[in-house]
Amino acid sequence: MTRAQLLALVWPWRWRMALVATLMLVESLAMLAVPWFGGQLAGRLVTDSDGMTGGPAAGLAATVLVLLAAVAALRVGVGLLSGAMSVRFLAGLQRDLHDHLQSLPVPFHESHQRGDLLALSTWEIHRLSGFLTGTLVSLPPLLLTALGAIGIMFTIDPLLAIAVPVLMPLFYLVLKIIGRRLRALAVAAQEAEAEALGLAEMHLELLPAIKSFTREAPASTRYAAAIDRARDIGLKEVRINAVMGPVVQLVASAAAVLLLLAIGQSARAMSAGDLVTFLLYASLLTRPVSQLANVYGQIQNLKGTLERLGRVMGTVPEHEATDAQPLARAEGRVTFQAVDFAYPDRAAILRGINLDIPAGQTLALTGANGAGKTTLAGLILRFLEASGGAVLLDGTPVADFRLADLRRQIGVVPQRPLLFNGTIAENIGFGREGATQAQIEEAARLGQAHDFITALPDGYATQIGSNGVRLSGGQGQRIALARALVKDPPILILDEATSMFDTTGEGDFVTAAATALRDRTVILITHRPATLALADRVVLLDGGRIVSDTQTERHIS
Repeated sequence: MTRAQLLALVWPWRWRMALVATLMLVESLAMLAVPWFGGQLAGRLVTDSDGMTGGPAAGLAATVLVLLAAVAALRVGVGLLSGAMSVRFLAGLQRDLHDHLQSLPVPFHESHQRGDLLALSTWEIHRLSGFLTGTLVSLPPLLLTALGAIGIMFTIDPLLAIAVPVLMPLFYLVLKIIGRRLRALAVAAQEAEAEALGLAEMHLELLPAIKSFTREAPASTRYAAAIDRARDIGLKEVRINAVMGPVVQLVASAAAVLLLLAIGQSARAMSAGDLVTFLLYASLLTRPVSQLANVYGQIQNLKGTLERLGRVMGTVPEHEATDAQPLARAEGRVTFQAVDFAYPDRAAILRGINLDIPAGQTLALTGANGAGKTTLAGLILRFLEASGGAVLLDGTPVADFRLADLRRQIGVVPQRPLLFNGTIAENIGFGREGATQAQIEEAARLGQAHDFITALPDGYATQIGSNGVRLSGGQGQRIALARALVKDPPILILDEATSMFDTTGEGDFVTAAATALRDRTVILITHRPATLALADRVVLLDGGRIVSDTQTERHIS
């Protein structure tokens, strides 16, 4: 992730981050004052005969208590503000990432594991959010505390204060050595956790197949192996992180004590108050030093996340021209002019396709698997972009229209229904924003779904489960067809839309199809003879080329 991308993430929060940082800076100033007044108090207690009963000692004690109370209050305020900011920042980042992922072309999602994207969208950016809104904001106060403590120690005894800069090269050398190991572990951990998440998601989706083939044991073994890899890497990270902070703090503290012993004459020349003050600042210095060590470790852990997030956020969304034309409702003529298509680093799928589909015509696309039938449909929707040639709608290149307007013209019924966990009415109404119950039921009638829906105990309020698991295959396809019809599109693409119908169901659909498909441009991707009977024209694809284009007579009128 570039600095510009990182800055763009935090820029909207700059004022809140500045407020939190300011409060933390004030807290650091208060903390820097505590050792000074504490040392003075210790000196007074040693030299004053009346001790704490009155005089300057009592005033110094009161000052220390006020400072400690102020530090506590500031920490409460920082905790509340930074916590709320972190939660809001995370929510915004998750929303932005979700929306960006939705804007990316279909080939991007086909080339990335879903588990990787889910991991990035959840726990990875959760960790990143905590770093940006918490750890990063704390850096200026930590540096102020460290530099302030060193500066005041120099005013007390420059020779003793040299201990800190002397130890700094060793401190950063240790961090560098540990950091290299941490970064490699962080990348490996992210990959292992993403693999485990992807396997869990895949196994849940394939659960019926896993059960039917009794593959529970191999699936469990494979998932356990992925979890064990993530666990082992995580344990190594925990050990390094657990050791790094305390070791750095111990080294810094021990060095200060050893230097005091080594320069005993300077220590003996100090007053009791200065000696206590110096030791308190030496102790105070260990906190920011150890926290800076933890920050370094967090940065190494997050570099992998930043790189992955940067790649995703840097991927260009679906292209739309700045002067794209609006489109209210198309007539429905679709034209392919010398269209070629190939995925990157793969042989061409379509070669020189010339095809004109007049508005209102029903055309059937047939051919072997991989012939390019579904690819043609994807080009109309601009899920894919032609490598050469042009796809036109009503004589205008589809790239010239607003994407949302273009896709509103097209209803798609995929071979796999792609239903979500909700009611039947919600799934059908998904095809048209603000669809009324009457429109939903009319679409269900056209899609031959109304009768089986009303026979269910809860009718249109029936919950269908994830991916429509509570429906049969044919019922799911009927719901998908009704969802496409409720938007009343001028163009309808049916991709093996009756493949899960039984013979009777397909026959009923074909009989009623004349009404459902009337006055629409229909592209049928099918091999089934009953569905082919709906076509005015049959086009056969082979090897990415049109090898046959035949006019037919509909058997259904």
